[in-house]
Amino acid sequence: MRAESLRSAPVLISRRLVTLTAALALGAVFAAGCGEQAAALRVGDTRVSRSDLQAELDAFASSEAIVPDPASIAGELPGSYTQDFVGDVLMQRIEFTLAEQVFDGEGLELTDSEISATADQVGQSLDAFPEGLRESLIEDLSRRVRLQNELGAAGYSTALREAADAADIDISSRYGSWDGDNYTVQPPDGPAPEPG
Repeated sequence: MRAESLRSAPVLISRRLVTLTAALALGAVFAAGCGEQAAALRVGDTRVSRSDLQAELDAFASSEAIVPDPASIAGELPGSYTQDFVGDVLMQRIEFTLAEQVFDGEGLELTDSEISATADQVGQSLDAFPEGLRESLIEDLSRRVRLQNELGAAGYSTALREAADAADIDISSRYGSWDGDNYTVQPPDGPAPEPG
């Protein structure tokens, strides 16, 4: 009997199985790639998708209580926003995410009365927002108020800077970049000037 090496041994695997396995592997690669591309913002382990950021931008833009003059935030392209507006919303989302991390690190918990008080304070300004986003923003604002009460204004700022220094903050180049030295969102690079 002749011995066969692993290199030359015939392998009897169904072509359908190979095709299915290859399709699943390729699908996983594309899904991972799309997930990476779909992130508008990452703050540590917290990820904000492009669609979530867009929903937040649209909600703020459509609120007369927050943006009384929609033309002031309209970008050059139809349906787009100015970089200042996008940067402001991103900065707020970064602050809220860092504040949540500090809040959890301090072992604090929101009470129903704190959430209710914040909801009363914002009044109708968030009424037009989708319910999930409205609730999330009210909780974010409630955490901010509680942390500022617990730590004081200066302590709150210090805690956020320390959390920002410790976190990996990444903004999709589509929206700008994070300047960790100045704790700001920098606008994306615009198109290169024409030669000449």
